[in-house]
Amino acid sequence: MRILVLGIGNILLSDEGVGPHVVGRLADEYLVPDNVEVIDGGTSGMDLLDLVTSVDALVIVDCARLDG
Repeated sequence: MRILVLGIGNILLSDEGVGPHVVGRLADEYLVPDNVEVIDGGTSGMDLLDLVTSVDALVIVDCARLDG
């Protein structure tokens, strides 16, 4: 099973960059199994479509501001 952990966000916009920061730390500090790919998708948006449709499981790390 191929698994993708994908961090999304813009590191230039404070907490909007949480996705790239989390996947960066994950890749640097943990032993990731061979079937798991950790990618900083940044602000690539639709350019990531082929990548996310080619895996068996997808974990997206992103943030959203939800004002009541």
